[in-house]
Amino acid sequence: MDIKNVRVDSRGIHGQVATTWIPLFDINRIIVIDDDSVKDTTQKMALKLARPEGTKLSILSADKAYIRLTDPLAYSGERTLILFQKISTVKSLAEKGYHFNEITLGNIPNREGTKKIEKTINLTSDEITIVNGLIASGTTIIYQMVPKDRPVILEEIK
Repeated sequence: MDIKNVRVDSRGIHGQVATTWIPLFDINRIIVIDDDSVKDTTQKMALKLARPEGTKLSILSADKAYIRLTDPLAYSGERTLILFQKISTVKSLAEKGYHFNEITLGNIPNREGTKKIEKTINLTSDEITIVNGLIASGTTIIYQMVPKDRPVILEEIK
């Protein structure tokens, strides 16, 4: 598996992902890692409908994703986009021992109890702790909505 991009975006597969990120990296497989989506038939159908034609899709729990990501034969030769809908799922993989070198944050909406970090990034105190932990462990965290936007490398969030 050739992981081209790892992205956290609450919207899952949507227009910006389908029309900009997937062509940019010539992605032929999207792996959505989300425990809730695995159990939700409607959400799975929405993700399947949103994927670009000719792009394979896997919807995996964090546990199953860990198994696949650590299998050197999994998705052999495929150019992959890893897509998380929640930062907490990234933490689940980190706790299992899986480390991403770089993660791009797209859209994480304003919710009760969140702090605005960037234009479209709003994090709870727990999510800030997760992001800071990822940064401390050596993961580069980038905020970038679309490829034409200047990437912003996030430092420790206060």
